[in-house]
Amino acid sequence: MYYDTNENNHGLPHNPFKALTVPRPIGCISTLSKNGIGNLSPYSYFNGLSYDPPFVMFSAGNRADGSKKDSVLNTEETG
Repeated sequence: MYYDTNENNHGLPHNPFKALTVPRPIGCISTLSKNGIGNLSPYSYFNGLSYDPPFVMFSAGNRADGSKKDSVLNTEETG
Protein backbone atom coordinates (compact mmCIF):
# COMPACT_ATOMS: atom_id res chain seq x y z
CA MET A 1 0.00 0.00 0.00
CA TYR A 2 1.26 3.49 -0.86
CA TYR A 3 0.43 6.07 1.77
CA ASP A 4 0.59 9.78 1.00
CA THR A 5 0.13 11.91 4.13
CA ASN A 6 -0.92 14.92 2.05
CA GLU A 7 -3.78 13.09 0.33
CA ASN A 8 -4.68 10.79 3.25
CA ASN A 9 -6.73 8.58 0.91
CA HIS A 10 -5.83 5.22 2.47
CA GLY A 11 -9.41 4.00 2.96
CA LEU A 12 -8.74 2.82 6.50
CA PRO A 13 -11.07 3.68 9.42
CA HIS A 14 -8.28 5.60 11.23
CA ASN A 15 -5.24 7.55 10.11
CA PRO A 16 -2.35 5.04 9.93
CA PHE A 17 0.24 7.73 10.79
CA LYS A 18 -0.75 7.40 14.43
CA ALA A 19 0.34 3.74 14.41
CA LEU A 20 3.84 4.35 13.02
CA THR A 21 5.49 4.60 16.45
CA VAL A 22 4.74 1.73 18.80
CA PRO A 23 4.47 1.32 21.63
CA ARG A 24 3.19 4.85 22.16
CA PRO A 25 3.62 5.86 25.78
CA ILE A 26 1.04 8.24 27.17
CA GLY A 27 2.11 11.48 28.85
CA CYS A 28 -0.23 13.41 31.12
CA ILE A 29 0.02 17.12 30.36
CA SER A 30 -1.27 19.49 33.04
CA THR A 31 -2.18 23.12 32.36
CA LEU A 32 -4.02 25.93 34.12
CA SER A 33 -6.53 28.21 32.46
CA LYS A 34 -6.27 31.98 32.85
CA ASN A 35 -8.97 31.60 35.54
CA GLY A 36 -6.86 29.07 37.47
CA ILE A 37 -8.87 25.99 36.45
CA GLY A 38 -6.70 22.88 36.20
CA ASN A 39 -6.71 20.52 33.22
CA LEU A 40 -4.97 17.13 32.99
CA SER A 41 -5.01 15.45 29.56
CA PRO A 42 -3.36 12.34 28.11
CA TYR A 43 -1.17 12.82 25.02
CA SER A 44 0.60 10.14 23.07
CA TYR A 45 2.56 12.67 21.01
CA PHE A 46 5.05 13.96 23.54
CA ASN A 47 8.76 13.59 24.20
CA GLY A 48 11.55 14.76 26.43
CA LEU A 49 13.81 17.01 24.37
CA SER A 50 16.48 17.91 26.91
CA TYR A 51 17.25 17.21 30.54
CA ASP A 52 19.54 20.18 31.25
CA PRO A 53 17.61 22.42 30.99
CA PRO A 54 14.53 20.17 31.12
CA PHE A 55 12.24 20.56 28.12
CA VAL A 56 9.17 18.48 27.28
CA MET A 57 7.33 18.80 23.98
CA PHE A 58 3.77 17.74 23.21
CA SER A 59 1.73 17.98 20.07
CA ALA A 60 -2.03 18.44 20.20
CA GLY A 61 -4.16 18.21 17.11
CA ASN A 62 -7.43 20.06 16.83
CA ARG A 63 -10.78 18.62 17.85
CA ALA A 64 -12.99 17.07 15.16
CA ASP A 65 -14.79 20.42 14.75
CA GLY A 66 -11.45 22.22 14.18
CA SER A 67 -11.34 23.98 17.54
CA LYS A 68 -8.24 23.95 19.74
CA LYS A 69 -8.00 21.58 22.69
CA ASP A 70 -8.04 22.97 26.24
CA SER A 71 -4.34 22.20 26.79
CA VAL A 72 -3.39 24.35 23.81
CA LEU A 73 -5.76 27.19 24.75
CA ASN A 74 -4.50 27.21 28.34
CA THR A 75 -0.86 27.22 27.23
CA GLU A 76 -1.43 30.06 24.77
CA GLU A 77 -3.41 32.13 27.28
CA THR A 78 -1.02 31.76 30.20
CA GLY A 79 2.35 31.36 28.47
